[in-house]
Amino acid sequence: MTVAVGHGAGAEPVLERRKPGDPRPVSFTQRRLWYLDQLTPGTGVYNNPYVMRISGPLNVEALHKSLNVLVSRHEVLRTVFLAPGGNPVPIVLQKWTVELQQFDLRQSQDREVEAEHIVNREAARPFNLARDLMFRAALIRLQDDEYVFIHVGHHIATEFGSTETIYRELALLYEGFCTDNPARLPEPTIQYSDFALWQTRYLQAERLEKLTAYWKQQLMGAAQLNLPTDKPRPAIPSLRGTRYPVILPVELYNASINLSRSARTTPFRGIYAVFNVFLHCYSGQEDISIGSPVSARPRPGMQGAIGFFVNTLVLRSDLSGNPTFRQLMARAHAVVEGAIIHADLTLDKLVEAVRPPREAARMPLFQVNFRVLKEPAPTLHLKGLTITRPKFVDTGTAKFDLALELEAATGKDGFFEYSTDLFKESTIAQMAKDFETILRALIAQPDIPLSDVQAVREIRQRVRSLAGLRG
Repeated sequence: MTVAVGHGAGAEPVLERRKPGDPRPVSFTQRRLWYLDQLTPGTGVYNNPYVMRISGPLNVEALHKSLNVLVSRHEVLRTVFLAPGGNPVPIVLQKWTVELQQFDLRQSQDREVEAEHIVNREAARPFNLARDLMFRAALIRLQDDEYVFIHVGHHIATEFGSTETIYRELALLYEGFCTDNPARLPEPTIQYSDFALWQTRYLQAERLEKLTAYWKQQLMGAAQLNLPTDKPRPAIPSLRGTRYPVILPVELYNASINLSRSARTTPFRGIYAVFNVFLHCYSGQEDISIGSPVSARPRPGMQGAIGFFVNTLVLRSDLSGNPTFRQLMARAHAVVEGAIIHADLTLDKLVEAVRPPREAARMPLFQVNFRVLKEPAPTLHLKGLTITRPKFVDTGTAKFDLALELEAATGKDGFFEYSTDLFKESTIAQMAKDFETILRALIAQPDIPLSDVQAVREIRQRVRSLAGLRG
């Protein structure tokens, strides 16, 4: 989901380049990821890996030079985080080289299997936030003119929205190095540290108080979502996880979009309402809070920047009173609208304000995540080469108990990401079937109470019976 964040009270400080002598802070979201990394070091849970095929006469030297120039242009990619006083301090490296590992599998009989092994290993290989560049790449040669290319960024420095800038600049730089006519790219309008400084000045005083007051009221007394699990919850999550595909039929997904529009809401909010019914069927609860990431790039200068411009909203839904699905869509619309208007309060500040019960076994405020990508990842275009659209690689980790991701345009290429500490694959496979069944039933009968929808009633009864057997 890509939305514009809201504006608080009063005139906000202008987002501009840092002046000499200005501090170089970490952003609030960077600080949260740094602390999470300290709690669970040595995992790839916040890696952002993308893999693609390259066919044609690739100029490897030009690619490597392009990667180095890219990182030189964007300080956040060569920023490490030291903690001399127990708090993260960003340091921009002055001496560095982008890692471009090269593997030659042309003589291998099992090159595809070996290539997949290398990709999975590189995708999951952790970053050392105190030492490493936050961006690296590997090139696997399968044939003379056939390659697999994977690049990995740490989430503390990149996100989905950064990919377009990365690919646009790499394309220009690569062509320049191939023709001995180096590209002259304009300086970035801002560096990520400019945004971080702006953010610390923006979230203060009256603006911070108003945002905090809204979220305190919104989340007061929120219930913890308890999904039935196959395994006991460990005292300390391992963060191990995997994905199971969720591919909705095109006609069903289009029908959901049409219903959302007829209800005067967006496709995202319509699917979010369906997901709430799904979670209600599995938990039996009517008070449901989930997390959902939003892009935070509404202000001039941010669009071409690379960095961690994402916040996570807590969306709390009320399914009480046995509403119809159309009524529930109206409730979902209001919940998301209010969250967007007040989206400038970052998740770490929200947790500080609400102060939910803390336990090592669970994330505070929510354990389920919902995200809809506005569009697929852009494609890297290098002159004279054919490149497949990049795919995000499963790192074998899960940040949440359960997450649902869908691609907004078609509903294809979706998946459940789940904790293998808690769930078996067979359970998630059934969840994927149930989600489609619930979606189909709600579209067919949007104007009858949820308790009268046969699919909702049957799934709820089956889950309750299985939960009793597990207990």
